Amino acid sequence: MKGRLTEISVVATAEAALKRLKKAGIAAYACKKRGAYFIFCVKDKDIEKAFAIFDKPCYNICVVKNSAKRRFLSLAKLRAGLFVGAAAFVALAVFANTFVLKIEVSGSGSYLEADVRKIILDEGAREFKPFSALNKAVATGRILSLPQVTFCNIERRGSVLVVDVQVDDEHFGSASTKPLLSDTDGVVRNIVAVCGTAAVSAGDTVKKGDTLIYAHMLSGEENISCLAAGYAEIECARTSEFFAEEESEENLKKAYSSVLLENETILSRKHTVKPCDGGVIYVIDFSYIHKISINIT
Repeated sequence: MKGRLTEISVVATAEAALKRLKKAGIAAYACKKRGAYFIFCVKDKDIEKAFAIFDKPCYNICVVKNSAKRRFLSLAKLRAGLFVGAAAFVALAVFANTFVLKIEVSGSGSYLEADVRKIILDEGAREFKPFSALNKAVATGRILSLPQVTFCNIERRGSVLVVDVQVDDEHFGSASTKPLLSDTDGVVRNIVAVCGTAAVSAGDTVKKGDTLIYAHMLSGEENISCLAAGYAEIECARTSEFFAEEESEENLKKAYSSVLLENETILSRKHTVKPCDGGVIYVIDFSYIHKISINIT
């Protein structure tokens, strides 16, 4: 309430002033007497009515202190230009953080700027266009396919689209430009295509030689060649046999140990024992996860 009260001064007795205010239906607050002046507060909506009932020159009515609300509106009116400027600044900041104002190619591969910039423009990026217009995944794949390029990172820094390109002269030509092919039979448990396009999904059954990751990406309605990079995890099932002179716990441990594979994760094992000349054969049925990758370390 206090922030919406305006303080008014009028030359009149308290009794006469309050009588007029009451008759006009105006509520008076914080009333006080100061010499010939009667000082009181009214709501902002009642200011004009208060001045109207004390319109004769003898009353000498004036505003002593505007309410907080009226002071703010008055300041806003005086500083309208400042507020407009602030609003324009905020709008410009939003624009700058939404749209590309500059494209910058950095890193040891910056000498490829012409090729990199062409790819970026082909995939939708432009000055004064939104960042979202860029097909970042396809652009990254195409840049990685450039000669000697081993690393590419595209990110927004303020209003600047920064393309960090790194090359490796020493290992030039070491990156494979072929798709990732399965080297075993099994069931795909996980497929990750960092660049290129996954040819299979988790749960798919694959044979040796099947394509797992294509060396191309979709750009609009067209397939664009790029570097295939990623990995697949394939669940495989195998059977192994282990000969022992006799059946025992020790020989069973040795039989199980015989199927331990380097860099592979065993999922399950079970065995049967069948007699043979000179001893027994442990038949081990087991499953494991085999990981295959291309162009990643």
